[in-house]
Amino acid sequence: MDNLVNILNVLFLVLIFLLGGVNKIINFENTTKFLEDKVNSIKLDFIFYASVFLVILFFYFNIYNNNNTLTENNKNYLFSLISFSLCFILFLAYFNNKQFKYIHLFYNCVIIGVITLLILSSLIILYSLFSGKYKPYAYVATTGLAVFTAMTILIFHFPTNKSEVISFTKNLSIIGGLMVLSNQFI
Repeated sequence: MDNLVNILNVLFLVLIFLLGGVNKIINFENTTKFLEDKVNSIKLDFIFYASVFLVILFFYFNIYNNNNTLTENNKNYLFSLISFSLCFILFLAYFNNKQFKYIHLFYNCVIIGVITLLILSSLIILYSLFSGKYKPYAYVATTGLAVFTAMTILIFHFPTNKSEVISFTKNLSIIGGLMVLSNQFI
């Protein structure tokens, strides 16, 4: 019975991301415009920089302090990818104010990457959960979804905006659930 409850919990958690990816495919242009508007409204101040740094530290300690099945090189690649992804928010926010010529191309690429991450990660997690195979990939997939959720907190639900506090805590809980789930794949 406990195993059934755990499987249902994982199914519902992964379903959030799978349906989110499908929704972004259906509403691609609106999603791109919404992302651009939100990134334009980011205030690059000390609190935002410190938040990005703390999120990077969180994932650093999570990757390097777990006895996961990743090799040291793979841990380094994963951490580099996470750091690059989080710093990319700063890049987009900085260049939005500079009227960078190809900024719309970046937004389209970001949304395509997000769609790919949401759908593929969800499918990898489900396959690994039911088959017991590809556990290192499932670990990377759950970590990737947690990084995506952390990025949505930084861009869309930053806690200094009082109307976003509930969404902030909801997404923080989802990150916690994903990190607990990632421990099943260690």
